[in-house]
Amino acid sequence: MFSKIRKNWYTEDFSYFVRNFGVFTLIFSAMTLIILQVMHSSLYTSVDEKLQVLSSNPQDVIQLALNRASEDIKDLNNESVAKSSDKKPTVSSNTEVILFDENLNQLLAGNRFLGLDKVTFNKKDLNHIRQLHVQNSFGQDEIYRVLLTEMHIETTTTNIKYAAILINTSQLEQISQNHEQLIVVVMASFWILSLLASLYLARVSVKPLLESMQKQQAFVENASHELRTPLAVLQNRLETLFRKPEATIMESSESIASSLEEVRNMRFLTTNLLNLARRDDGIKPDLGEVQPEFFNTIFANYEMIATENHKVFRFENRIKRTIITDKLLLKQLMTILFDNAVKYTEEDGEINFVITATDRNLYLTVSDDGIGISQADKKKIFDRFYRVDKARTRQKGGFGLGLSLAKQIVDALKGSISVKDNKPHGTIFEVKIAIQTPPKRKNK
Repeated sequence: MFSKIRKNWYTEDFSYFVRNFGVFTLIFSAMTLIILQVMHSSLYTSVDEKLQVLSSNPQDVIQLALNRASEDIKDLNNESVAKSSDKKPTVSSNTEVILFDENLNQLLAGNRFLGLDKVTFNKKDLNHIRQLHVQNSFGQDEIYRVLLTEMHIETTTTNIKYAAILINTSQLEQISQNHEQLIVVVMASFWILSLLASLYLARVSVKPLLESMQKQQAFVENASHELRTPLAVLQNRLETLFRKPEATIMESSESIASSLEEVRNMRFLTTNLLNLARRDDGIKPDLGEVQPEFFNTIFANYEMIATENHKVFRFENRIKRTIITDKLLLKQLMTILFDNAVKYTEEDGEINFVITATDRNLYLTVSDDGIGISQADKKKIFDRFYRVDKARTRQKGGFGLGLSLAKQIVDALKGSISVKDNKPHGTIFEVKIAIQTPPKRKNK
């Protein structure tokens, strides 16, 4: 059982599953990368802006360094730096400053606890923001965003030439990592859900294809079966004639008549198959004007056929104006419904055909008092080669294509067809077809 399921899986669904799952994987991978890239690129935007603002105010930088100082100033030429007591730099507690002389030797390193006294720079780092990892006195790794800038101070004389402005981003990095992990987990969860979605979509995608293949296979099998019987009869009759070359036409009339009947059946079958194929190709109806007398002529022909088959035919033509539809398709549809009623109505049975119209729709109602159709058969009577009573329809020359073709015609004419019981027994077919009214002629 498992091997059979696995075989069906690989042959029917696997390619669709791989395709859908591959698409989902690409989508979620791209979304994850884009989100992480956007987060990473915007993570230090505000921090870098603060570094740029501070670097443009040398006095504030030096003042901040003095405020952070934990030891005496080294060799400032005994010159004091002007303090901006009235204007304090707006910075956070995680901002540090290291002052350097022209040889990039530290003059003021700030708190030794942070481990900044061991940080070194070179002139290649000037005016470039970079990431810096520093180990503090407890052995913990701290992450800084650093900008090395040149100090242009005109009002004082001092050895201060450069300053490194540092903003601690360790907490920001930790928050960013937590967010990235959360994003990865969420995307992974959706990726797993996409696995289930791919399985479902594979089943949904392959279902109509399988149904189409099964219908096509059944169509070919049924068509072959229906053609096999007349071909076998023809072969048998022709072999009989071949074995009696001296027989007269009168003596061979039975075989000839039987052969002709089978040829007619085959011609009828192939014609219906061709019509069905044309409908499948979506041939557009050829719209034209249909006069009320058109229906009277058809009904007169049906009446003669019904009389020949010992049936009672009653009709009612309520069409009083010209309508626009496909005349040939309409005639074929009416003939199919009438022929179907004749086949399933017993001798002396009654067939009623009523046709009427509104401004937008044409209505056909065909009822008989025949054997009727069960509820189970009503769901399948429009399928190709489906017959309610196979033995009966074979005797009558039916192939189970008429109602299928009728359904195709109704669909082509943008209508609907339904079937219901005719009390106390029999069947009623109701058809609605969209029509157009011819334009009114203007009086000259």
